[in-house]
Amino acid sequence: MIKRIFGILIPLITCAVLVGQANSKIYRVTYLKPKSGSMDQLLAGMKEHNKKYHNKGFMKVRTYRVVSGEKTGWLVRTYGPMTWAEVDKFSKDSDSKSHRADGAKLLRPYIEESTGPMYWTPMESLHYNPSTSDKPSKMTRVQFTHLNSGMSSEFYDLRQRYNETLEKTKSDASFSMGHLIHGGERHAIYATFSGMDSWSEMTPSSGPSFSSRFNQVHGNSSWGQFLKQVSKAIKKSHDEMRIYLKDQSTR
Repeated sequence: MIKRIFGILIPLITCAVLVGQANSKIYRVTYLKPKSGSMDQLLAGMKEHNKKYHNKGFMKVRTYRVVSGEKTGWLVRTYGPMTWAEVDKFSKDSDSKSHRADGAKLLRPYIEESTGPMYWTPMESLHYNPSTSDKPSKMTRVQFTHLNSGMSSEFYDLRQRYNETLEKTKSDASFSMGHLIHGGERHAIYATFSGMDSWSEMTPSSGPSFSSRFNQVHGNSSWGQFLKQVSKAIKKSHDEMRIYLKDQSTR
């Protein structure tokens, strides 16, 4: 059975929960756009660079290729988990003369544009049936949701009902959630991460629709009211698919 989240994903959280979780685990994320025709050189340079500078502790990296969405063709580099104190150490190491020189030689000539770094923290209280494996999935679907200002508290209640529906109808969905805490619109951007092995897992599940299951748990016509509240809180949403690049990763 497909392990994926059904329907609309609404990242929801209260400010109190955000503060409580923000300092526990930090992930550093950067996007890199290769110059036209330079992907192979960039990937080769990353592999060599990683062996020297990203091969232990919080310096280890996972690299992905974005294959759908606004940044199709870009690469994503993720580091962590780390503490804020380790972010200081990471920055110091990355800014060393030898590290910068190696990047200038092996990476920078093949990069047209970059965004980040951005810092994310997992929202563990809002995960649903997350993977417990340390092994990365072959593919990761990332669904981003941008909330309107001041809507976090309202959406926390919605998220609780959403997850409650999954639990009470014994859904085999599996996802983890993250929140952008620095490097963008703080308290406004959330992401849901769903690991999978192939595109075939995007196929909708058989059986009752999520809307009917939601009504079953929360009462007739509750799904329609739920969608109205969702529309009020969400500014925009988009998603992307990432492919894990083993040769350019060290964790």
